[in-house]
Amino acid sequence: MKTYRPIQKGIGQLRFRSIEEELAKARVSVRRWWWEYLRLSKTYWLICQTSTSRNNPRVMDEKMRWIYRKFGDVFSSDFDTWYTNTGSRIFAEQEALPEVTEIEEDFSNLRESRDGLLLVDIPLSLSQATINRQINRILKKHMDERPTNKLQTSKSQFPINPVRYRLHTLQKMHEVWCLHRELIAKPVALGQAKDRYSTKGDLFRIGKVLRLSPSNELIAEDVKLNHRRTNIMRATVSRYLSRANLLIDNVELGQFPVFKKVSPKKVFTTKQMESHRELENQWWDLDLSSSLSGTKVIDAKRVVYSWYG
Repeated sequence: MKTYRPIQKGIGQLRFRSIEEELAKARVSVRRWWWEYLRLSKTYWLICQTSTSRNNPRVMDEKMRWIYRKFGDVFSSDFDTWYTNTGSRIFAEQEALPEVTEIEEDFSNLRESRDGLLLVDIPLSLSQATINRQINRILKKHMDERPTNKLQTSKSQFPINPVRYRLHTLQKMHEVWCLHRELIAKPVALGQAKDRYSTKGDLFRIGKVLRLSPSNELIAEDVKLNHRRTNIMRATVSRYLSRANLLIDNVELGQFPVFKKVSPKKVFTTKQMESHRELENQWWDLDLSSSLSGTKVIDAKRVVYSWYG
């Protein structure tokens, strides 16, 4: 008899026979990017750095206390180790998927609750094609009773939000955020920014090295066209960055990928925030780029343009 691990939704396959087989799918799935974006949260990093016990995180916000108890320290190991020890368990479906059941003649296995269920009587003398056609006709009559939101069918503690996402887009936004952190946010925070124009130039630089808008990369002889292209590139980078920040805000609440605004919350006490200032330099020393991006962010940092428009 085949034995399978707990059911996993959102990684391209429901059932796996080994953690190695499951991990091969998970490390290139939306679950991987869930982990990657949680690592971009400075707030979550501070919780990981200051909490000595997973059961008693040093944070006021109850939601983030719960997230920390579930996810633990995502900075202390690589994805494979974290997923094997933690991710597989917290993402797994907590209940078995419902199945089509053949009702016994004496109705002994008929469920007490009829919610979400439909009884049909199938004459076995009909052809399979006819049976399928007639069942589909019946199901169409009950379409309004079927869940339209996939979140309603998931029993995972952390179901994937049913939005139209592309893994490539999640990766690109992650790369923009990491490069912006290195080229702009870090120098500004540490007082190392050259001048107020350097950030504008670096916005264009980020867009060009990551090929966000190829049609606006080249310098034009016409000054107005040139100005328009650089502005479009900067706006494109800003849009990617804004959406990445929304993902981070929502992943702190245990939902991903979600692009909705989050209301400000009181996370730390005043005393905690004062003690966190000593950790500031350690935060900026971190390399938060994803191994899925290879050396793309590192290589992009080395590129220097003498003209930004």
